[in-house]
Amino acid sequence: MDKELNQNMLVFYTLKYLPQKEKVKVLRELQGYNERKYGKQYEHKGLVQKSSAEKLGSNVILVPISNFVEFQNFFSKNNVRIEVKEVWIR
Repeated sequence: MDKELNQNMLVFYTLKYLPQKEKVKVLRELQGYNERKYGKQYEHKGLVQKSSAEKLGSNVILVPISNFVEFQNFFSKNNVRIEVKEVWIR
């Protein structure tokens, strides 16, 4: 009945120190967005959808340890402040 535990990182981020234009850019890259042009619908996937991460709430993402460096680099590149906690999940 033992299930294997998977190591994940719980990432809390804040955008409050960024200008509005940068906030929108970061959120679009992170969460993706939909766009409608000339009657066609386009979906742009974000980093969360491309990796096997999961958005848990406002400014909280659960990231598998295997993808954590990619998220760390993304936040660092965009000057986003983060707090990280290690979690183990079945």
